[in-house]
Amino acid sequence: MSIVITHRINKGLVPRKERADWQIRLRITYCGNRMDLYTGLTIAPEKWIDTAIVDGEKVVVQQVKKNCKSSQGYTASQINEALEERVRFLDKLFEDYGEEEYTPTPEEVRDRFNARFGAVIVKKETFFTIFDQFMRRQGKDASWQSTTYQKFRTVKKHLQNFDKQLTFQKLDADGLVKYRDFLWETEKLNNASTNKQLDFVHQFLAWAEKNGYCNTNYKEFKAKMKTLEKDIFALTDEQLQAIKDFQFNDELDRYHTLEYTRDCFVFSCYTGLRHSDIYRLTKVQVDWDGKTISVPVKKTRDFVKIPLHETAMKILEKYKDEIFDKDRALPILTDQRCNVNIKQVGKLCGLVEPRTIHTMVGMTEKTETKEIYKYLSFHCGRRTFISRMLSSGVEAPVVMSMTGHKRYEAMRPYIRILDPAKRDAIDKLK
Repeated sequence: MSIVITHRINKGLVPRKERADWQIRLRITYCGNRMDLYTGLTIAPEKWIDTAIVDGEKVVVQQVKKNCKSSQGYTASQINEALEERVRFLDKLFEDYGEEEYTPTPEEVRDRFNARFGAVIVKKETFFTIFDQFMRRQGKDASWQSTTYQKFRTVKKHLQNFDKQLTFQKLDADGLVKYRDFLWETEKLNNASTNKQLDFVHQFLAWAEKNGYCNTNYKEFKAKMKTLEKDIFALTDEQLQAIKDFQFNDELDRYHTLEYTRDCFVFSCYTGLRHSDIYRLTKVQVDWDGKTISVPVKKTRDFVKIPLHETAMKILEKYKDEIFDKDRALPILTDQRCNVNIKQVGKLCGLVEPRTIHTMVGMTEKTETKEIYKYLSFHCGRRTFISRMLSSGVEAPVVMSMTGHKRYEAMRPYIRILDPAKRDAIDKLK
């Protein structure tokens, strides 16, 4: 299993004070990050060419001009080959990270690049360099998914916001009390999210203790904050129908991205698949005659065979003859883009009635009321599938066999939103 880390590398020059030759840098853009790497190669600016006219068209060149030399005596071919070697290294580096299903931080890319082509800078171990080491080692040992890496990056961000000079001594039992209050008061997390963050920090501290980095009394902090029953948000049949039936046009959706997201979301509502599973679904995995799909579920790595509802089949058939990257069965966009788009779709479909959710922050119960479409996310499709199956009388073990859930406890929160099913049960009483 792997992911594709889309990246772009541009070459350019950076002036150096009172020197004829300028530094050649590589600018890398990937996953919302932009960083510059200095290659250690130099050339005078007049000997560098960014673009050229070829057959009447402007093309990007970004290399040293032919028959030129640097002040150090290196030829154009030597410098250009050295640049390409660095680009190939970076391409392979991102490919290797993709195989590990891990998106590296800019600091990690820079360290790997400098270790290969520049002076190796020995960094002093700090709380956060040890945290990075924890992520690398645990991620590899436990085969973390990309989503798990992202969760721990968020943990690191909260810790850095708490104290950029954090140490293990500062994060003892008393320090964890202060950190909990910080998550409430400054980061504005509710109790459920605070509990999760503290659990993640405990995982790290336990690992650090095992590896000889931490020897504080952090285990004495065991306070769990009161939380309300998990508020599961799933669409009703009427709301789902409104999304299914909505007609897009070029004025509303010029590039069809909203329609793509709507179709993939509805597909999730009728299959229970996560975004990551639909993203990996290929045409080969579709049994068109048997009307089933066989998918390896990314989160649990289980192999699940799912019978398809006619609505799901129609969506697959709609795109059957279209060609998508990696032979994907559906025009699925990135998770982030889908989450943005589905809110726009919900608004267009008229899902604007208010909805209130209740959370606990410290000892205070807080309420938040927003239009329904603002609560929509792509994962709501999976929740909608589960709630509709259960409310239709399908037994939980059968639903779990299709969704890949391992524990029955995962089904319990859905009981609270099955009001129609409760009414039907009461009406059936003699």
